[in-house]
Amino acid sequence: MGKWKQLGRGIYLALAVGISALVVRANLCLWTVSAASYPYGQVGEDVLWQLHHIKGRLIAGEGEQMQALFPEGWFFSHIVYGNSWINVALSTKSAALRQQAIQEVRWVLEQADSPQGRAPFTSDTQVRYGVFYLGWTNRLLGGLLKIQHPKERAPQDVARFHAQSSELARAFAASPTATLDAYPGQAWPCDQTVALASLALHDELFGSNYRRTIEKWIDYTQEHLDPQTGLIPHKIDAATGEIEIGARGSSQVYLLAFLPELDPAFATQQYARFRQQFAIEVIGFLPIREYPLQADGQGDVDSGPIIFGIGPTSTIVSIAPARAHRDAQVFESTLLLAEIFGFPQVKGQEKSYAFGWLLVIDDFLVWGKSLVPWTEVNYPPYSTPTMELKRWFWHLSSGALLLLIWSPLIGKVLRFGRLKLNRSPKPRLPVDRDENS
Repeated sequence: MGKWKQLGRGIYLALAVGISALVVRANLCLWTVSAASYPYGQVGEDVLWQLHHIKGRLIAGEGEQMQALFPEGWFFSHIVYGNSWINVALSTKSAALRQQAIQEVRWVLEQADSPQGRAPFTSDTQVRYGVFYLGWTNRLLGGLLKIQHPKERAPQDVARFHAQSSELARAFAASPTATLDAYPGQAWPCDQTVALASLALHDELFGSNYRRTIEKWIDYTQEHLDPQTGLIPHKIDAATGEIEIGARGSSQVYLLAFLPELDPAFATQQYARFRQQFAIEVIGFLPIREYPLQADGQGDVDSGPIIFGIGPTSTIVSIAPARAHRDAQVFESTLLLAEIFGFPQVKGQEKSYAFGWLLVIDDFLVWGKSLVPWTEVNYPPYSTPTMELKRWFWHLSSGALLLLIWSPLIGKVLRFGRLKLNRSPKPRLPVDRDENS
């Protein structure tokens, strides 16, 4: 019995220390982590540290581990890394940093063009390798051309950007739903936004006129929103337009980061609806649901695990649309969640999250922290209150929680003190010898 009692005490102490450390860290982060550390249009304080860490893991082959988890894991691990470097180049005045960004983006495009980069995709779609692959690679290629001076641009890169953009535009024009497949018979509207954003970038760089292609998709999409939420659906049939899956958090956080570059007014409307139906307040934070309010469902390859309706993947990636729409509240909430529960590690000039468990976590966080529009976008920031008023609630609640956790030990110390006081010998009164005599 004594051994079990000792084991129970050891478990209690371990849990008490661990929870207390997390609570103390959470309260410190409330004062030290802020959206102000990531000024819009500037490189955040830890962005380069994260990028240096991600590059090392990509070279070490961790993209293969991500591929084992979901179909585009290898490709996503690389392409999002490249997108983050474009964001850095567009946010810095440093010529050296811009040149480094050019080198890194070229490396990513080489990886994307490799057999391993194209392995999950097929040419049996409206465009080669599907709209997912071609949309992301074309936009990254356009980003490379944007951060280069005209004289620095390689003729073959310019020619390729022209050809790929034309291929996308022709396919969109031929589709009755203005939607293209990522895989044969499978289409996700979120993938369309990336491809169309590459066409908007082509218009800005070379004065082309793909605006009609973009407007065709916008018009069709506005007329075929998910009836339950009024949001862009998760998945549709590209041939018939039938909605196969309604709005989901994992695709909303993805497409809402690009939609402002296509139609700022439509994007602002969609983001407001998304905030109302997917962002829920939990003890002052704003995690993102995978399914809209009043609806539930199972996790899948798109969402990852779902915890009490909250999608960890959706929550992490929500930092990108929050920055795109200047939503300081969700942006700061996601930052805080990452710093408190993501267990960040800093080693030298490198930073990682989640003990280096999932590379895509680091990828999406740094992409969101650095995100800027690649084309000129004019729209008002999303108006939300700050999180200032929540801090004292957190501090008081944390104090109460710590008191509850340690109350057994505090009670034992107090009882021991009282017992020791009761057992101490009472002082003897002095005897008056004159009275006794």
